[in-house]
Amino acid sequence: MFSIVHVAVYSVLLLIGLGLFTRSILTRLTVLKAAKSIDMRGDVGARVQGVLLDVFGQARLLHGDFKAGLMHFFIFWGFVILLFNTGYFLLHGFTPEASWELPLLGRHQALGQVYLLLRDTFSCLVLGAVLYALWRRLVVKPRRLTLSSEGILILCFIGGLMLTDMLMASAEVGLGNHEPGRLSFIELSLGRAMLGQDAGLLNGLYWVNWWAHFLILISFLNLLPLSKHFHVLLSPFNVYFRTLDGVARPPAIDFEDENAEQFGVSDPRQLTWKNWLDSYNCTECGRCDSFCPANQTGKSLSPQRIITGTRKQIYAMTPKLLLELARAKTAEAGAALSGTEAAGEGSATMAALRGNQPPEKGRHNGLPSGGDAVLPEDLPLFVGERHTDEALWACTTCGACDIHCPVVIDHVVPILQMRRHLVLDQDGRYPKELNILFKGLETQGNPWGLGSHTRMDWAQGMHVPTLDDNPDAEYLYYVGCFGSFDSRSKPTTVALVELLNKAGVNYAVMGRSESCNGDPARRCGNEYIAHMLSEQLAENLREVKPRKLITACPHCYNTFRTDYENYGVKFDEVIHHSELLAQLVESGRLTPASTGSYGASAGAPAKKKKIVFHDSCYLGRYNEVYEQPRQTLAAVPGVELVEAPFCRDKGFCCGAGGGRMFMEETEGRRVNEFRYDQLAESGADEVAVACPFCMTMIDDAAKAQGEKALPVRDIALVLRDSIM
Repeated sequence: MFSIVHVAVYSVLLLIGLGLFTRSILTRLTVLKAAKSIDMRGDVGARVQGVLLDVFGQARLLHGDFKAGLMHFFIFWGFVILLFNTGYFLLHGFTPEASWELPLLGRHQALGQVYLLLRDTFSCLVLGAVLYALWRRLVVKPRRLTLSSEGILILCFIGGLMLTDMLMASAEVGLGNHEPGRLSFIELSLGRAMLGQDAGLLNGLYWVNWWAHFLILISFLNLLPLSKHFHVLLSPFNVYFRTLDGVARPPAIDFEDENAEQFGVSDPRQLTWKNWLDSYNCTECGRCDSFCPANQTGKSLSPQRIITGTRKQIYAMTPKLLLELARAKTAEAGAALSGTEAAGEGSATMAALRGNQPPEKGRHNGLPSGGDAVLPEDLPLFVGERHTDEALWACTTCGACDIHCPVVIDHVVPILQMRRHLVLDQDGRYPKELNILFKGLETQGNPWGLGSHTRMDWAQGMHVPTLDDNPDAEYLYYVGCFGSFDSRSKPTTVALVELLNKAGVNYAVMGRSESCNGDPARRCGNEYIAHMLSEQLAENLREVKPRKLITACPHCYNTFRTDYENYGVKFDEVIHHSELLAQLVESGRLTPASTGSYGASAGAPAKKKKIVFHDSCYLGRYNEVYEQPRQTLAAVPGVELVEAPFCRDKGFCCGAGGGRMFMEETEGRRVNEFRYDQLAESGADEVAVACPFCMTMIDDAAKAQGEKALPVRDIALVLRDSIM
């Protein structure tokens, strides 16, 4: 009788639980159709490799915060290992009195014994990880973690699953249902301790834990799609469908599309389904915030809230979106029966659903008007309320949030697309300082609006070959706006030219035909000016013969490597000056002196100068160039390289990226001063940089220190001074 009642109750509860879970999953996935489509296929090998590293290897978690990463590693692998145990548990619920085992994993089989050892080991490791997680959340309280009842509940669920499973296995041994597994240390210890105890008590212990295990399991399963722990199910897919074309590359805009009425993103439906999937996957671990320079210096930007805020908006819209999707499907079905008129209506419905038509005036994020399809009037504006202007403009586009997110969420691109909306669709809803930038770029091809005819003034009195002088040069040296006009960057340009001449490099510059490549405007959301500048420069670059390009600006370096193929410009090699200088030193074409300001003097050996290198975000995180600048500095006699507390891919931004160079900081502490203090903590005598943006920002912060200021120089100047 017990068996019949048990199976009946179990079957009903399991059916209800799985039904609710399936409904939740289908709801979350079906609504993705309301977002913009995007093709995330291709390069299967790289995608699978990412899943192996970042999902099964937990590489990003272990790299970002080893202790917390190890905790998560144990929990993840505990779930993987215990999947077989859970499958057996669910199937056995239909035959509670039968004795059967999973194929190959029977207790009397070698593989089964090994599995029992793995089961017990990971059950203990998971339980330990849960206790550590609770201690961190309730006692340590790291700043990046948000204390939530949901997080505590999930941890209790996980711990409960481990404990109930241990007690069930031990009670079965105590009841004499089977011998303890030879490699199961839980059954050999706790199980044997229960031998000889009252059978009724042990039977009650078993079934109490059995039902507790089942109810926790089914509750946990149903909570996943409704909470931040959805990533438990979706993270392998999010990592697989990640962007493979580099950090923070916003999609191109077709300005020739006559039907385009909006160029930025003001509504979640204008984001892609992958952006929506990103929002489903956010674990709220706070790693993005902990690496964000704006967030860490007291700005209103929280990369985490960019994602979770988007998720809240999507969830709020979901009921109406599902209704509209159903209507669109009905219209398309009607189109198949009644012809093109219905087809046109169905297509129009889907286009409006995806945000390709502007919302009706007065409606917040409105769907096409029509009865129940209208969203509530009190839904916050996606841009301006859900995501404030102040937060969007605080981003330096450093990419730290993207690089360190455990589930590979894209934070920066949605921010850039919302900036596009503010600049292009909102009649200049941007910081007023950017007016100078945009005007200078549009009229003179440089951020300051300085006369374009003065672009080569830095070269006066020097031998600098132009393309007119040397059209067959091996390298085209793209000087860039900072290298041509900025007083702190021109010495780097001069030093690099002297080093190129010294090494006998066959190069040429564009001269006055050079102009900005559009990166500052693109990062500030003004894609129109960026596109205009890119088209103009690309027209000149397509005509030059050199197919190798040198630049000392990481922003230009990244732009030419990633953006200019879209404009028909393909270089055989785009090389940053730090990479080229490292090659020239290694090949012996440049030999730093063994005497002089950095080496041994004629008398006693000079004290080594400690130099700390500041990693540029666009050189390091965007393009993974970390070692070459250090190799160049290390080759200089008398230099001792030291590292800042945050360096390489964990390096802290100087605060200039994303157009912040041209905007005032009105919130919190200045990013450049925060970074300078980190560099000074290294005990260095000097700061070396490899970026004109970083030069300006770090040097400004240094000068604010007065007499205590550390000198700040580009690596080209350090190398040149050791040679000439």
